[in-house]
Amino acid sequence: MNSRNNKTENFPEFHMKHFSVLDVQEKERQRIARDLHDSSLQNLTHLVHKVELSSLYIDCDPVKAKLELATIGTGLRKVIDDIRNRIYDLRPMTFDDLGLRQTLLNLFSLINQDGHFEIIADIDEIDDSLSDQDKEISLITIYRIIQECVHNAVEHSEGNRIMISLKEEEDNFQIKVKDNGIGYDQAEAERKERHFGLAVVRERVFLLNGTIEVATENGTSISIEIPKKKDN
Repeated sequence: MNSRNNKTENFPEFHMKHFSVLDVQEKERQRIARDLHDSSLQNLTHLVHKVELSSLYIDCDPVKAKLELATIGTGLRKVIDDIRNRIYDLRPMTFDDLGLRQTLLNLFSLINQDGHFEIIADIDEIDDSLSDQDKEISLITIYRIIQECVHNAVEHSEGNRIMISLKEEEDNFQIKVKDNGIGYDQAEAERKERHFGLAVVRERVFLLNGTIEVATENGTSISIEIPKKKDN
């Protein structure tokens, strides 16, 4: 009888987590589809039109045709870079070779290519040999959490400084991402799609049985604690 009761009590939590995993996966698919449609696909469509235009110039104005083709070559290289970045988002190839710390540092450099932000990173060198599947999933999810937080700061903070820390404690991982931007009203943000990224962060933290606190005065500060061992 007790065993039956325990199973009944645990089912809602299992069901919620299972639903949450599916929800996060679906939202990730939507984000990737939206990014590909808004950037790579539209750029390729534009380049196809330029190729058609160049073909009209070949006989009557070869010089102009060459100039158009040069522009097309530059555009194609940009599309290739965009697609490469999307693939990197799906699975950072440096993760297995260089580890979580260096992968995060590479991410910050990629995000801040224009140098608009001062990014201050304090990332522990975590033992991430990935011999255990649960550990691999946890560390990749931590990477995704930090990635989303930093993207949100870059896109929405209107500041110029982001501080990121990842500290490994005895029983947990401590994550903090803080910017010096304008902050926002949390109740209002929950109703706005543009802050959907924070909802994804909360879902990922929930999946790792972690906790998250968000402060929005004097910029946005996100503090996250992820236990090393999941509760059964």
